[in-house]
Amino acid sequence: MEQEEQQISIITLVEKQKRGKHRYNIFLNEEYAFSVHEDILIKHRLVKGESVDLQDIERIIQDEERNNAYMKALRAIGRRPHSSSELKRKLKESGYEPPIIEWVIEKLASQNYLNDEEFAKMWTDSRIISQKKGRNLVRQELQQKGIDKELVKHAMENINQEDEIAGAMKLAQTKWKQTSGEAFDKKRKTAAFLMRRGYTGAVVTKVLSQLSSEPSEDDFEIHDDTFDD
Repeated sequence: MEQEEQQISIITLVEKQKRGKHRYNIFLNEEYAFSVHEDILIKHRLVKGESVDLQDIERIIQDEERNNAYMKALRAIGRRPHSSSELKRKLKESGYEPPIIEWVIEKLASQNYLNDEEFAKMWTDSRIISQKKGRNLVRQELQQKGIDKELVKHAMENINQEDEIAGAMKLAQTKWKQTSGEAFDKKRKTAAFLMRRGYTGAVVTKVLSQLSSEPSEDDFEIHDDTFDD
């Protein structure tokens, strides 16, 4: 009984931090104990004179860690969209434990701040249209970001082929002008360049056929393994 009484603490001071925005220092039995965000302060009704036991403190600390991880994740998403796998990795690198990370991911997903299907579509459209990359390279990037293979497949199936060809054509026109030599050499070098950008053999063949104003015996068809070592 005496041990249980010793585990009860009284909040003797709630002090707003001068530098920490929306953060408060909590003093128990006249001694500093921990600091919390304003949301946690309100949730647990941490006011002067209230009593807390060890279980209360554990719940408060857990909620504080969850809130910190959640706010960190929100800031990351605010800078640019993230996949679930990316966000998990960043939170892990910041020292958060798996249960906290899973809680944050589930909460963000429930709020639709985190959606791997939408992320895959947005990433694919951006890379195809703005950065002029081919689907092979975009597929590799999505896989590196931990996107589920079915979502990657779906994103690839929904690529607008006209957009992809238009991007490849613009790159090819620039490369063609910058490349010296006979038509065959220019085609070979331009094709290799496009393949490195992730375009498929079918796209490269189509672009080169449109690029060459005078068809010749040097025309050739590009396959995805044409430039493999």
